[in-house]
Amino acid sequence: MTFITFIIILFSAKLCAQNDTIFFDKDWKISSKDVALYYRIKPLKIKTKDAVGYKIKDVNSLFVIHDYYLKNNAIQFQGYSEDYDGEDLVGVAKWYDENSNEVYTNDFYRKENNNKKYRILELPIVYIDYKIATKSQFIGGLEFCLDCKNDNKLFLGAGYGITSYNGIYYGLPDLHLSYNAPYFLFIKGGVSDKHAYGLAGFTILNAVDLGFGYSQQFNKNELPIIKGFTFGITFRFTNNKKVYTKLKMM
Repeated sequence: MTFITFIIILFSAKLCAQNDTIFFDKDWKISSKDVALYYRIKPLKIKTKDAVGYKIKDVNSLFVIHDYYLKNNAIQFQGYSEDYDGEDLVGVAKWYDENSNEVYTNDFYRKENNNKKYRILELPIVYIDYKIATKSQFIGGLEFCLDCKNDNKLFLGAGYGITSYNGIYYGLPDLHLSYNAPYFLFIKGGVSDKHAYGLAGFTILNAVDLGFGYSQQFNKNELPIIKGFTFGITFRFTNNKKVYTKLKMM
């Protein structure tokens, strides 16, 4: 009878442990263990002040979020959240690579102002851009990584540069959106007050984008004239390590 009881307790503990584990696929969608790359231990609550060191109005406790790499059980993320799903982060959050090296830290804070919540924006990216169509264009500005947690990156940028035509220099604003797939490929669309452009090509770990495309002039009679097949190269500089794709060695 004692042996049977032991087996029942052991089986119940194993079943409970499985129910307390949440598995995620490569896109951080809840999945089965068979296709998962990450997992999360069921979040537990602790007092807000114990978690972040200060009180938050109407928030008595926070969920402790711990995510892990499934293949080696190494820590991938740790932080605190107001919600069970870990979407509304508060306090210091840390991300790690598969070797448990810290790759990024962000401090999410909450201020009470008309019952709205504010978060610290992720560090911006300084970009330097050179393009040539009918004329060369030199542009610099800032980009923001709209979704840096996933391998696919989406960069929204705004800047200003110069170009010349017939010996006269013209200011050239720039607004663009760049989608960078993991490791090697990117596609980019942008616009100024004179023209629109599209580029596609290769990226070197999101630090350098090298592409070819086409530029279309809005008004063919307005200077400067920027149109035709276009070559472009973009350099990114930032302390936000999640912007750059890490080269994985086999």
